[in-house]
Amino acid sequence: MTVLWTDTALDGLAEVPASTGQEILRKIRSARRFPNMYPARQRGRYRGYRWFPAGEWLVFYQVTGKRLIVMGILHGRRREA
Repeated sequence: MTVLWTDTALDGLAEVPASTGQEILRKIRSARRFPNMYPARQRGRYRGYRWFPAGEWLVFYQVTGKRLIVMGILHGRRREA
């Protein structure tokens, strides 16, 4: 499965601490192998996208065909998550 990053997700990745960035990359590698392992969001801005926590950050992605698209990385305390 190919992993693609939106500009929004790359901007978010640049904001996280290095250790959290490594955790995010590890979890993305796992999701690449098992794309449905994380739950789909039921409400909010990223409704319908799958997501997982990494430290204080939330990572949102969607799976389309053989692509996993990382849509955004937000701090968990942001209201629009």
